[in-house]
Amino acid sequence: MIPSLRASLWPDTLFTRMVLLIASLLLLGQVALYGFLHAYEYGPRSQRLADLWAQTLILASAVPPSAYRELQQQFDNRHIVLVTGNQPPTQGHAPENRFLRTVQTRLQQRLGATASIRIDHANHMLWLSWQGAHHVTLGLPVSQGSPVPPPYLKLIALLLLSLLGGFLAARQINRPLRTLVNTVARMRDGRLPEPVTARGPRDIRQLASRFNHLLTDIDALIRERQLVLVGVSHDLRTPLTRIRLASEFLPASEAETRDEIIANVREMDAIIEQFIGYARDGREEPLRVIALDPLIAETIERSGNPDQSQDIRFTRGLGEHAFPMQPVGMSRLIRNLIDNALNHGSPPTEVSTTPDEGHVILRIRDHGPGINTQQLGELPRAFVHGSASGGIGLGLAIVERIARDHNGRLDLDNLPGGGFEARVTLPMNRHGIHGRTID
Repeated sequence: MIPSLRASLWPDTLFTRMVLLIASLLLLGQVALYGFLHAYEYGPRSQRLADLWAQTLILASAVPPSAYRELQQQFDNRHIVLVTGNQPPTQGHAPENRFLRTVQTRLQQRLGATASIRIDHANHMLWLSWQGAHHVTLGLPVSQGSPVPPPYLKLIALLLLSLLGGFLAARQINRPLRTLVNTVARMRDGRLPEPVTARGPRDIRQLASRFNHLLTDIDALIRERQLVLVGVSHDLRTPLTRIRLASEFLPASEAETRDEIIANVREMDAIIEQFIGYARDGREEPLRVIALDPLIAETIERSGNPDQSQDIRFTRGLGEHAFPMQPVGMSRLIRNLIDNALNHGSPPTEVSTTPDEGHVILRIRDHGPGINTQQLGELPRAFVHGSASGGIGLGLAIVERIARDHNGRLDLDNLPGGGFEARVTLPMNRHGIHGRTID
């Protein structure tokens, strides 16, 4: 219970924690300084003031009445009012200020219980009275009285300044860290972000510099992987072409062997095409505003075996509505999903598009046995496939990446009535994807 309560009260962000921690340390430092001043300045100062006022009262009480006129003239130069006799002024009230109460206590310790201090706010006076040799009362202007401790407004200002200091100190550290966090988050989109600017303290600059080196190394690895995949796939197509040409010259009596060789060559060519498609990241293809339904119809018409195309049912839900996309990449997404349904499911394959609150949902469903539920989350990963009917597991990985590049997502589900459905949700906005321009 206590750990959960602590987690709910303690801020969850590093920036807020640092602000509160630094502000608390600054505030504690100010409180400690105030306590130090109170112990070594506040007490002695009240004692000195009590001694000074006690001496003044003693001297004023010791002066004979015949010298009051001359003493009053001396006090007038210092704006002090002298009242003699047994009728002291009744204005004012006992001091409420802690400092003045301390002074009065120490004054009574020196002069006895007849010594008192009264505060007269109406006349802006502070009255000191004492019954000594003669009863005497001295009136001091409030401006000449003791300064009072800092009011609550000053304490609030101190707290605000501490929070401001904590904010500025934490911002110097958190701002470059936040930039790094946002940059790392953008790497989840499958695209390397721009190098971050190295600024802030030396440790943070070193972290940013090493992160930029890491980005450079990752970019080199990705380009090397693409070069290897494209190069090997391209080199493999030459002997495959020779094999297919050689098979065409087999005698008619070997027709069955020839057809089997051609089928294997086609399968290997399709695998090579998937490797090439996976190696391409699509960043070289510009965006264009095109209609999705005609693109799907064209892709269905050009893809697969003509006999299999008859098993595809396309329901248009968008008409001629167009939005930004990469035509080649989107066509590859559609073709991979259709091929996946034709090769691993059962006919018919149902393709449909529907608008949904600023988005379009592309559904491709087959009527096969579906996929093991435990494998659904792994299917979009490269080289993972959920059936024993062949393939290398790159089709859905390519689809997931293309959908992500279009700010969309891929969802895979087994349907309650049987069959397997792939859903691609895409935004229907008119802005460039990832900051790129639309041709």
